[in-house]
Amino acid sequence: MLQTVRLLGFVLVVCTLHGLAGCAGMAASWKAPEVELVGLQPKRIGVDRQSFLLHLRVKNPNDRALPVRGLSYRVLVQGHALAEGSSELARLIPPGGTEEVDVAVRSNLLDLLPELPHLLLNKDPLDWTVSGTAFAEVNGLSIPLPYRYSGQIELSAWTGSLLQHLRVGDSVAASTRASGRESSRR
Repeated sequence: MLQTVRLLGFVLVVCTLHGLAGCAGMAASWKAPEVELVGLQPKRIGVDRQSFLLHLRVKNPNDRALPVRGLSYRVLVQGHALAEGSSELARLIPPGGTEEVDVAVRSNLLDLLPELPHLLLNKDPLDWTVSGTAFAEVNGLSIPLPYRYSGQIELSAWTGSLLQHLRVGDSVAASTRASGRESSRR
């Protein structure tokens, strides 16, 4: 009887280890997507907090479709933290295929403020790094696929929309101030 219990215990341990190895093997067989920063569009610019729409290009390097269900990300520009966030996605990226993804991010540009004039006046492309985790859903399991990619982006890819947003914000503020003065005269 004792030998039977030991044998069943041994079989249970071997099956558990085999099952865990299978799960680990499933994650190891997937390659992380290649994530590229394509552009940045401001949504809300405030003194202490900003929000942007981040344009990412996600490429599937796998030989089968990649079911991406979520993405976390952190963006550095010229070595400075620009934005971070996470988004739920429901994308099935075909093998070797590419998807454009727009994700909302929040930022605090106060850390970047001392460098901002230099960055805006510089004509050279800016170095960027995007890192995070893509979450693939395979057979009901969420498999984390960490990624980290770097490259360069032309400043015009996002300063034009940033400056336009600031001008619109300034004209709205000026318009609000002007209408406030008119109403106080009445």
